[in-house]
Amino acid sequence: MAKPIAKTPVFEGEDAIAVLNEMQEAPTQEDKEFAKEIRNQRIVLFSK
Repeated sequence: MAKPIAKTPVFEGEDAIAVLNEMQEAPTQEDKEFAKEIRNQRIVLFSK
């Protein structure tokens, strides 16, 4: 049976500001290329 997922941590103060600032930044070229690779991937791998 799968393990339960842990609670999402609560960000406060400087940590919250840092996360929000990072979220507002435009994606880099590397981020765009990675997203494109993921979208184009057709193979779904399953482990046994």
